[in-house]
Amino acid sequence: MQHHNFQYQPWSAQRLEDRRLVTGAGRYVGDIAPAGMVHAAFVRSPVAHGLITELDLDDARHSPGVLNVFTADDLDLRDIPSETAPVAVQGMSRPPLVRDRVRFVGETVAVVIAETPEQAADGAGLAWVDADALPVIVDPHDALSDKTVIHPEAGTNVVGRWNWGTPAEKWDFEVDVTVSVRNQRLGPVPIEPLAALAVPEEGSLRLIVGCQAPHTLKRQLVHQLANEAIEVIVPDVGGGFGMKARLFPEYVVIAAVALRMGRPVRWLQTRRENLLAGSHGRDMHHRVRLAGDASGRIHRAHIDILASVGAYHHTGAMIPTLTSFVSQEVYDIPDFTVETVAVVNNLAPTAPYRGAGRPEAAYAMERAVDVFARRAELDPVEVRRRNLIQPAQLPYRTATGALYDSGDYPAALERAVALIELESVRREQASRLERGQNPIGVGFGAFIERAGGPADSGEYGRVELGPEGTVVVRTGSTANGQGHQTTFAQVAAQVFDIPLDRVRFIAGDTSQVSNGWGSVASRSAQIGASGIWRNALRVRDQATELAAEMMEAAPEDLVLTDGMFRIVGVPNIGVTLADVAHHAAEQGQELAAEEFYSPGAQTFPYGVYAAVVEVDLGTGEVHPLRIVAVDDCGNVLNPMIVEGQTRGSLAQGLGQALKEVITYDEEGQLLTATLMDYAIPRALDIPETVLDHIISPAPSNPLGVKGAGEAGCIGGPPAIVNAVLDALAPYGVTDLDMPLRPPQIWEAIRQAREKVTP
Repeated sequence: MQHHNFQYQPWSAQRLEDRRLVTGAGRYVGDIAPAGMVHAAFVRSPVAHGLITELDLDDARHSPGVLNVFTADDLDLRDIPSETAPVAVQGMSRPPLVRDRVRFVGETVAVVIAETPEQAADGAGLAWVDADALPVIVDPHDALSDKTVIHPEAGTNVVGRWNWGTPAEKWDFEVDVTVSVRNQRLGPVPIEPLAALAVPEEGSLRLIVGCQAPHTLKRQLVHQLANEAIEVIVPDVGGGFGMKARLFPEYVVIAAVALRMGRPVRWLQTRRENLLAGSHGRDMHHRVRLAGDASGRIHRAHIDILASVGAYHHTGAMIPTLTSFVSQEVYDIPDFTVETVAVVNNLAPTAPYRGAGRPEAAYAMERAVDVFARRAELDPVEVRRRNLIQPAQLPYRTATGALYDSGDYPAALERAVALIELESVRREQASRLERGQNPIGVGFGAFIERAGGPADSGEYGRVELGPEGTVVVRTGSTANGQGHQTTFAQVAAQVFDIPLDRVRFIAGDTSQVSNGWGSVASRSAQIGASGIWRNALRVRDQATELAAEMMEAAPEDLVLTDGMFRIVGVPNIGVTLADVAHHAAEQGQELAAEEFYSPGAQTFPYGVYAAVVEVDLGTGEVHPLRIVAVDDCGNVLNPMIVEGQTRGSLAQGLGQALKEVITYDEEGQLLTATLMDYAIPRALDIPETVLDHIISPAPSNPLGVKGAGEAGCIGGPPAIVNAVLDALAPYGVTDLDMPLRPPQIWEAIRQAREKVTP
């Protein structure tokens, strides 16, 4: 029986992690160096597609400090399976080390083990890989023909086709527009690249790794190595952004080498390797057709999606299905269809990257809505008003099967319009045009997310009351910068009314946490923290029963404040949580509760972003002047942490809109292999930003939380690009692809002027 009746109260507790991390006391994989440790460096394919004819490793083996060099034949490892829900393509598995056919530049061919990282790198540099070149597929459109098949065993480059609805043959509407857009390929670029340390111990193995999902990785390694005695431990992690939630060949190889050599083996990925062979994100092409009447009402939509997933599909093949799932976005469109195709090609594999499918969907739809509005000669805001799903329609089932849970989409739009001061911006815009000054523009990006992972997924949580009255929290959610220690401690501390420093947080260690799903899909607070809340309440009830027994009172007459049970009306007499814990121990009773909690539903956070930009007509430079972000992520547990997550994701959204793109040449050679070539945003690139919230509690979990932390990547890019196109519309520029770099903008202005110049 439960004797509590209270709700979680949000507060901006200072992050418990920060002092340790900002003072250099953090402990990352690169800080851990057990006795006898050796170092790994990988020999990688220099070509994008070819059959290996020679692998000369003699010079590498004789290089100073090199202890051993291993190839696929030496280690005889299983291929990494290609089956990842909802995709199961036979013949596309990935070898940890290539035996014969290489499929992208940077693919692992051999591993060099040496006494120091420098010696390992030198040895790898002396290896010679020769291959007979095969035709290279860079453009995903070229993969569709199957003229060249990069996985002959599969017989096709097509990973999957998914369709929702049947496209209409006749389109007879007053307004009918088609828009083609591209979400360019991006590098996640965490501040800490991939890192792993394999430590063997009498046949067992500990893999210390920067990872978002340690239990999943453990299960994968157990399968790959046919060894049950494996534990995965996650120390501090310097960012993940989705990239660190997957199994990389390097992990399998160094684990196998450590078991073979009986010595700890550490691999620290270089930045060049990170951009070359770490997973990439996005790389999706959309063709969106919208049709409706001149009043601005959209009646029909059809979307074609072509996704490039790189040489091996694995987790990257999920992303276009997630894009399809939310492609209708926040609009009530009666006739909606989607056709999606994913293909492999000779580039590095893609994987979930912050936003994971939702940025692609939002960008495509928001670009198309603006084009529809211009064709109808209406304000883009007005078109959105006339097509948004109304609060009374929620919960709302989309044509793709998504069940939007709660919210007020029109209120978010109106809030963004007010905060961006739309009328004032329009006046300034007209004034600048009249005076011949650099133009400004305003753009909007409405969006919706699907958060939490599959509806039937869950997260492990356990709460214990320790012998000294300390509350121990164990969770499968694993932090990579989000502030889990603080947020989870807040949830438990509030249940027991104790300070945060009396909560011990344990995560990221499969030897101390028995199960787990991991930190992906904006799920940690809504599922992980909700599970901790539920278990904490159960332990509180157990403790209340014992306290009542100790005080010879009825449980319903007790109140728990400041970590002490007191009888209502008798404040000077009570028993502490420590007293109760000691009493339980004397009776041999454990005060603990655990479960693998699943809410049984996804949440759908949403928002509307607005941006004002200035475009320099002389240089093509885009200067964001102001951004407004209106988000509804349900109840907020720690407003300060959510604000930090929003600002961080918005910075990455700005990067996609204005700077970032992974570029290959026609032979599949990476042209953006360093941060001199791959531009990421700097602090000075971030404009004035106004953050605002609408709160519509999620109905599916006890905390009412929806996902947070990815919104800026989703709403930011369409708002910025639409703003740039709004600024340049008077000059005849109607279409641009991200990233909006100065040369591209300048050339678009020049070409538009040439069209109108006699």
